[in-house]
Order: sequence, then C-alpha cells, then structure tokens
Amino acid sequence: MSTRKKQTNKQPMRPLSERLKEVFLTFFPLGFYTFGGPQASIAILLDTFVTKKAWISDQAFTELFAICNALPGPPSVQLGFTIALLRGGVPAGIFAFFSYCLPGALVMGSLAYAISLLGTSSGNALPFYVLYIERSLAAVAIALIAIAAKQLSYKLLHDSTCISIAAVAIVLVINFTSVPWLIPLLMAVSGLTTFIEAELPTWTKKYYKGGKKNTITEETPLEFITSDSTAIPVTTATTTTSSLQTDAAAPETSSSSPTPENTDPPINNTIKDETNLTPNDTNDKQHTFVSYGIRTALILLAITVILIILSAILRTQNINQPINIFSTFYFVGAIIFGGGPVVIPLLYSYIVSIPDPWLSSTEFLMGFAIINIMPGPNYNFAAFCGALAYRMNGGTMFVGAFLAWIAVFLPGLLIQSAILPIWSKYRDLSVLKKVFKGLNSAAVGLLIAAVYILWMKAIALPGSGVTNLGEYTGWTGVMVLAFVAMDTFKIQPWWVVGGGAVVGILTWVAEGKPTK
Repeated sequence: MSTRKKQTNKQPMRPLSERLKEVFLTFFPLGFYTFGGPQASIAILLDTFVTKKAWISDQAFTELFAICNALPGPPSVQLGFTIALLRGGVPAGIFAFFSYCLPGALVMGSLAYAISLLGTSSGNALPFYVLYIERSLAAVAIALIAIAAKQLSYKLLHDSTCISIAAVAIVLVINFTSVPWLIPLLMAVSGLTTFIEAELPTWTKKYYKGGKKNTITEETPLEFITSDSTAIPVTTATTTTSSLQTDAAAPETSSSSPTPENTDPPINNTIKDETNLTPNDTNDKQHTFVSYGIRTALILLAITVILIILSAILRTQNINQPINIFSTFYFVGAIIFGGGPVVIPLLYSYIVSIPDPWLSSTEFLMGFAIINIMPGPNYNFAAFCGALAYRMNGGTMFVGAFLAWIAVFLPGLLIQSAILPIWSKYRDLSVLKKVFKGLNSAAVGLLIAAVYILWMKAIALPGSGVTNLGEYTGWTGVMVLAFVAMDTFKIQPWWVVGGGAVVGILTWVAEGKPTK
C-alpha cells in the first residue's frame, strides 16, 4: 500500500538530457529581458511558469515566493531555481541557475576586465543615451510588477485580514526599505497573525467549555457533535438542528437510529474555509515532487551553518585573496535579506570602505550604474567586484569573479534547497495552510510596494537636475502603454522590453541628444 502511494505522487522521470534542454530553453532567455530588479523578475516568472507553461500552481508559487522572501539571498533567483528543481530534479535546478544568471555575470566580469585595462575617469562614464534606455526599461518594469500584483491580489487577498496584512506590508516596506531584517520579520508576523485568527475560535471555545467538556450528567443527552477533539453537548432539538447545519452539516436523525454520516465531520471543508485556498490548489501534487528527503535537507542546513561560521572567521584572517573573496561574499550572501537593493551598500562597506580597499569608489559606483541597466539579478554585481578585487592578470580576475559570484548566491540556494523537502512534505498540514495565508498576503504587499519604490526611482536629467520616474510624464505614459500591451493585448514581455529600449533612444534624440 505504501509503495503504491509513493508511485502516485511521483512524476515519471524523463531523460536527463530532455529535462536540461527544457530548462535551458526556458531560463536562458530570461537572463536577457528581466529588467527592473527582483520584483519585475518575479512578475515574469509568474507569467512564464504559472500562466503560460503551468509548471507550478499559483498557490505553490506564492507559498514558495513567501519562503524565498523570508530567506537570505535574491528571491527571484531562488524561486526560479526552486521551480526548475521541482520540474526536473536537482540537476535541472542547478542548470537553471547557471542558464539564468551566468550570462549577466560574464558581462559584468568582462566589463571589470575592461575597466582594469582602461582605468576610470570622467571620460569613461556611461553614455547618456544609455541612461535614457534605463529609464524607459524601468517604466516597463513597473508595468510588469503591477500586472503580477493585480493577478495575485485577485487570487490571494480573499478577506479583510489578507487585505489588512498586504496594506501593512506596503506601508512598512515603502517607508523602511533599507532595514535588512524588515521582510523576514514581516513574513513571520503575517504568518502568525493568520494562524492566530484561524485558531482563536477553537481556543475560545475550549476556554469557555473547558470545565464541562468531559462531564456527562443526567441532564446531558447522549447526542454529541465532535469538533477539534472537544465534545459539545446538544441540549435541545432546536440547537441540535442549527449546530448540525453550521458546524457539521450532517443530516437530521433521531438519537435511536444513528447513521454513519453523523460521525463524519467534514474536516477538509472546514480547513479550506478557514484558509481561503485558491481553486487550483487541488492540482499542486503533480508540481511538488522533490527528489531528496529531509535527511539530505538537514545535511544541507548543517553545511550552510558551518560555511557561515568559517566565512565569518576566515574573512578577518587575511590568509590570501581567493579565500578573502570567497569568505567575504559568502558571509554577505548569508546575512542579507531583501535582494540586490540591500546587498549593494553592505558590499560597499566591506570592500571599499576599508583600510586597503579592493575597489575604488569610482569603480564601485560605475559598476553599480552598469548593473542597474543590465537584465538579470543584481547579485551579478559580485562578479564585477570579485574580478577587480583580484586584478593581478586576466586569469586571476576570472578566478576572483567566479569565487565572488558563486559565493554570494550559495547560502540562499543551500537554505532554499534544505527548506524545499520540508515544505513539500508538510505544506498540506492545516497549521501550515493557516500560516501560508498570511505569508501569501504579505508577499502580495511586497509586489505592490515595489510598484511605488520603482515609481519613486531617482533619475538624472539634463542640466544635472534630479527627479523621480513618476514625475516625468513621458515615462508614466510608457508605463501605462506597457501595462495595457501585456495585460490587455497579451503581448509577450520581451517585445515590450525591446520596444521600451527603442522608446528610450527616441526620447534621447527628441530631447536634442544631451550628453550631460
């Protein structure tokens, strides 16, 4: 019986070459048009893997998104890695990570090599038309995030509690963006809130019935309704009928001739009502197969913790530069929550604001400007920094770029891999469903907040003026048109991204080709 149960939960494994080919053809293009930071990438992942390809259900997607936001590392990369792992196993997950992230890392490493040869000066600043392209792509990214927020809001914000949690998340995130521990704390409190909301009626009932729940007197009838292991006496025919209709939905029968239906409370219906699950939650089983178990997960957690301790020690010992690079970037990747916008200032303090800096401030800021106009994850900035941190020759720069790049991603991927089998095994427990209701609501709030944060993005204007994207009416128009194109006319995102780049160049030409 147990063997048959296991077989029904597993998908038949396709050949490894077929799985890797599928992952490569899906993830490699994403690395070239996922502009706009992690939130825009999440929007594209939702459109690709839930709406179009149906690799994973929207319920599982939002649960995993909530988990990724509560862990260190870039949420979009970890979410894509997880979806590929669920789809094709561990090799597919690793291959998806390299397919999605490596192209951007190679570009950033190559730019670092060019800067080491040419040096940095005011003459080597980014061309001004590139900044116009970046502004236009940021407007497209806002549209992508707004579409994802709209879709998930309809599916996940079912009641006043969900809407309230999302609203609180929006207010906190837009006002305290730079606080690194805010998002994990927000996720924990949100899950605890919906858990308490679901359990409070039961706790209240047990509190008030506690003195009577196991007491049977002569006045107590022999007819009971069993709910949450608490026997509730029914004293009159009127209360019996109403209780059966509201709590157990069982048919009316006489006490002398009970039927089997009277002893079967519909637990599944109660759980779904309490947690507000989405309709296609019932189809999740085919998307949640994990090829390794909890024992492996515990080993991965142990490895992660050991590496964190070692990196914290080794980065202060100055043994040699490769060890310094790996330990520093691994430590940064392990303690940063919230993705690229948070990791940049911490990296600056660790590799620039030190007695013997690895990069100059000019080099760091130039790399930061470049990564903001690049597609893919902002964590690819680590390849740029690692290459310049070990600039003895081309070979050492390649080693430094690879060590920094893999080290900054590794902690989050290891922890996510360890959490995955635990999530897959226990996510159907009613207690976790109640918790995920809050996590999902907070995740929607993060996406909505991202629309505002990008909207207030600072941009440089001709004449050294500075304003934000939302105050520049032309880019507002680009955002509206991009939203309508993708949401109403279902135009593919990569076409809209390409069109946004063209609009940026045309705007630069229309404004007289400014150069400063």
